[in-house]
Amino acid sequence: MKRKAKRIVSNLDKQSTDRIANVVRNDDGLGTSMPPSLISIKIYFDQKGLAEIAADFFTEHELREWKSATGHPIINWKVCAADWIYDYRQAMKMRLRKSPFYSESF
Repeated sequence: MKRKAKRIVSNLDKQSTDRIANVVRNDDGLGTSMPPSLISIKIYFDQKGLAEIAADFFTEHELREWKSATGHPIINWKVCAADWIYDYRQAMKMRLRKSPFYSESF
C-alpha cells in the first residue's frame, strides 16, 4: 500500500501569494496589466494593422468595466483584443461577400 505525502504549506508561501495579489500593476503593455491604458491598446491594434478600431475596443470595455459577457473580470485584455480583431475581420469579409460588386473569380 502506497503512502500519501502530506503537503504542508509554509507561512512564507502564504505571504508571498498574498503579496502578489496586493501588488498594484503598472501598465507595462503586457496583457495582464488591467485596466490597460488607451495608448497600449492603440499600439497593439496598430501592430495588427487595425489602429482605427482601437478606440472602439477601449470604450466598449470601459463601459463594461473590463468584465466579460458573463460578468467575470477580464484577466488578459490581449485575448479579448484578439477576439475583437478576429470578429471585425470576419464581419468585413461578410460585408464584402454581400456586396453587389463581389466576385469570387479573381
